[in-house]
Amino acid sequence: MHRAFPELAAALSKMLDEIDAILKDGGYVGPPIKMFLAGGMAVNYWCGSRYTEDVDASFSRKLLPPRITIDYRQKDGTESFIYFDTNYNPSYALMHEDYEDDAVEWEGIENERRLVRLYVLAPIDLALSKMARLLDSDREDIMQLASLGLIESRSLKARAEYALAAYVGNTKTVKIAIDEICSDIAVMERHNSTLTGKQLP
Repeated sequence: MHRAFPELAAALSKMLDEIDAILKDGGYVGPPIKMFLAGGMAVNYWCGSRYTEDVDASFSRKLLPPRITIDYRQKDGTESFIYFDTNYNPSYALMHEDYEDDAVEWEGIENERRLVRLYVLAPIDLALSKMARLLDSDREDIMQLASLGLIESRSLKARAEYALAAYVGNTKTVKIAIDEICSDIAVMERHNSTLTGKQLP
């Protein structure tokens, strides 16, 4: 069960309707296209922790990036909006080769009536996608995933190191980021284990 804010999910549904209309107007008649959601919207899906404006997503087919903005109101009545980020590119993030296969379909957003079907990066791949940049907001998002028990330090580090092996260039900074964030999660796990009396595996 996801934790997405209902009003944010409703705005995203309207965006999917517009992408669906673009595909139909363009004469697309093939099988449904998968849209893989990353970034802050995916964090909101799993954690329900914060609002975001940019929709970071990639597709299972080559698709000209749609320029779409959807207005909506936040829970407290504040006027807000979301927009499709045409600059997002998963090639520049740390991504495991199986991230598309392991993505989770967003149920309840009416995928069945559209040519575009929304999937959300699995928590472990969402965490990986934030490691190359690792701004303060990325670190907070990863730690939020960990605090909810959606990721754990050992499997995250193993998947991150496996994914990093496929990249070229200066990977030292990313390796440092992996070590740092996985160490922080391990400290959290040990603290929680002490509080609950549950022994770590």
